[in-house]
Amino acid sequence: MRCLHGIKNVHHARCSGLLEFRKPSPVCNLNSEQLAMINKASQFVLHLKNFSQSDRTQQTLSSPKQKVLLSFGEHAREFFPVESALYFLKNITAGLTKPATSAQYKFSRTIFSNLEIFIIVLANPDGRHYIEKTKNYCWRGTSIGVDLDRNFDWNFGGKGSSSKPFDEEYRGHSSLSEPECAPYVELTQQHHFEAFVSFHSGIRQIFIPFADSLSAKEKRLPENADVQLHLAKRIAHASSQPFQFGVGYVLNPYPADGTIYDYMHGWKGVDAGSEALDDVMPIFESLLTFLIEWKDLKAHQYYHNLEQPEFGLPRNYMVPMVAVSMLLLVIFHRHLPASLSFRGYQRRRVVSLRSLSSTFAVGSSVKIT
Repeated sequence: MRCLHGIKNVHHARCSGLLEFRKPSPVCNLNSEQLAMINKASQFVLHLKNFSQSDRTQQTLSSPKQKVLLSFGEHAREFFPVESALYFLKNITAGLTKPATSAQYKFSRTIFSNLEIFIIVLANPDGRHYIEKTKNYCWRGTSIGVDLDRNFDWNFGGKGSSSKPFDEEYRGHSSLSEPECAPYVELTQQHHFEAFVSFHSGIRQIFIPFADSLSAKEKRLPENADVQLHLAKRIAHASSQPFQFGVGYVLNPYPADGTIYDYMHGWKGVDAGSEALDDVMPIFESLLTFLIEWKDLKAHQYYHNLEQPEFGLPRNYMVPMVAVSMLLLVIFHRHLPASLSFRGYQRRRVVSLRSLSSTFAVGSSVKIT
């Protein structure tokens, strides 16, 4: 585990629980100097990574492990998402202390053998501090009232936000004006994320992009909408109480301009009480296992194509194979190697989630509330 604060001039705090899995520790122990540095930072970003792909028996694409960015606590009054982040960390690493033959160990190993997980644990510490100081538990934005989920550069300034400083959907004086936005921008510049997930509190809904007023007017849909809806459906039914899911502007009764998950998909191209917390873990498990299965499917398809003779298919298989190949290319062409892609760069997926009195947002762009 790497504990990153800010993003620029990143300080790396090594935690034995993930880097040295033979000597696991459930807690990331930071010394006083490291804690002092973190206290001066705007956000605390965790990077969970372990287990080399070299020990996997199945060959995969030459690209590195899939990277997932999870975001919690964007709105100050939404306490539950941050609690769910801690619960998730506890559960995802718990298997590392178990016997190697146990199901818990195998699950943790599978996750860390296939994925790198980046977590912004508390996206809006400034707003949370304001709540703790004023006891105004309805406060949504930063200490100066900017709604971070209206401050991003995607249809910024649209009618789905407000220019009034005292409105709870105040977008700020310009896009990306708030320092809390910087980690999202810088992380996506430094890393290729397959999924982005933003967690909120509110209603039991999962949104895929888009939620902005212009997209609603133009009926715009994200690329690979079918894949994103499949992921949203899978997550929606992972919990004991299912979620609604769909396109943001369809589910949401009002437009939302300048949201993080629209920005992550639109500009960055990213392509998912104890009783309540127990209900959340299957959502995380469903998301992560979907991404692993999705990667293996891409790898299998890629190597299967390499093994086919150039004109070796019987005629009666040609038309179905062409149809399937075209469908897969449409869905996955932004994730294939550059030599097979229609573009010279890869795209990412985003998902945004909202749930359990909490809102979640995920890469491929899905939002759960």
